[in-house]
Amino acid sequence: MIIYYNVMNSRFLIYLDGKSRHFTKEHSRSTLLHTRDILSDLSYIEARDIRISSYFIEIDLSVYDYNQNQLPKTVLSKLDAISSLLYYEKLSESEITVTKEDKIEHAIYLFNMERFWKSHEVLEGIWKMSSGLEKQILNGLILIDAAFVHYQKNEIDIFTSILKRSLKKLDDCYGIYYCLNLDEIKLVVINQLYNNNYNTFKILTNHI
Repeated sequence: MIIYYNVMNSRFLIYLDGKSRHFTKEHSRSTLLHTRDILSDLSYIEARDIRISSYFIEIDLSVYDYNQNQLPKTVLSKLDAISSLLYYEKLSESEITVTKEDKIEHAIYLFNMERFWKSHEVLEGIWKMSSGLEKQILNGLILIDAAFVHYQKNEIDIFTSILKRSLKKLDDCYGIYYCLNLDEIKLVVINQLYNNNYNTFKILTNHI
C-alpha cells in the first residue's frame, strides 16, 4: 500500500446503485477488491472501504494531492464498471451551525437510509461536546451505528459484539431522549441479538 505524507487530500463518499444489480452485504469484500483493481492505475486514489446497504453501494474514497469539490471524471467513469452512480459527496470537517436536536434528527434520518457510517459521524460530533448520562446515551447510539457498518461488510461476529456493547452502554438509559424512544431502540436490539435475527431497522421518532 502506498503511504502519502504532507499532501492535500480530499475524501468522498460515493453512492452507486446496488439494488438493480442485486448487490448484498455478502459482496462487500469482493466489491472492495474489484474497486481497488479497477482504480489501481490511478496512483492518487485510495478505496478505503465499501459498505453495501439495501439500496446502494457506499464507497469511501480518498483522492490524494487534491483539493476540489468534484471528483475527477476518470474516477467516475471507471466506477461505472461496478454500477451506475447515484450521487457522491465530499466529506468536510466544517460544521454547519444547527441545533443539537436538528443534528440528532439528521443522524436518525441517515440511519434510516442505512448510511450508518455518516450517522455515526454526526452523533460523534455531539458526543464530543456532551457529558454524563447524555454522553453514555450517545455512546450507545454510536455503537449501534458502528455495528451496522460491520453488518454492511458482512462481518457478523463483529456486528453482534458491538451491538452487545451498545446494550451495556444503554442499560441505565430509559424513556425519551430528544425525539428518540430509547426503550423501543433497546428492545429491537435485544430481539435481534437473542433471536439471531439480524436485519437493518428503522428508528421511529417521537415528536410532542
